[in-house]
Amino acid sequence: EVAAGGPSPGFRDLRWIRPVLAGDTISYVSGIVDKRISASRPGWGIVTVRTTGTNQRGEDVYSITASAFVATRAKAG
Repeated sequence: EVAAGGPSPGFRDLRWIRPVLAGDTISYVSGIVDKRISASRPGWGIVTVRTTGTNQRGEDVYSITASAFVATRAKAG
């Protein structure tokens, strides 16, 4: 089951590590670094994800940490 996405409360730690040039091919990988239940939005949680982009030479070119609201799943009963 795919979680329903909501608005993003923002991002932090955006880093441009190396220049991205015309003709570069950028790949990225994302991983969850934190998740919690929202205190202000019942039925929603906040997921924090770290994303890193890598060019075709295997060099990191950017990284960012972003958060987004996601609907929580119903508890199995």
